[in-house]
Amino acid sequence: MNRSFLFGAAAAAGALMLVPGVAGALGRAGRPIVRAGMRTGATAYDEFRKAGAEAYEHMEDIVAEVREEMAADGDDADAETEAPDDGGAGLEDDVRPG
Repeated sequence: MNRSFLFGAAAAAGALMLVPGVAGALGRAGRPIVRAGMRTGATAYDEFRKAGAEAYEHMEDIVAEVREEMAADGDDADAETEAPDDGGAGLEDDVRPG
């Protein structure tokens, strides 16, 4: 929008408020609108807060499941990489100083 239009609209609204009785009428008419808007905003806030808490809880569940899977995979990998006990006979024992 054009800046001069916004300035003109603000000046007109300000001048209208200076007319006796208009400000009071606008205040009385605007109060129910403001209250309805605040009520709608408060309701929306509560609903978004609940939805956010549920999303956070679901995310915590997923993270816990992934950590359990990682721990299980880590235990399986450790069991596979452990060298079997061959009675202490390793390559180090076959080397003779020469």
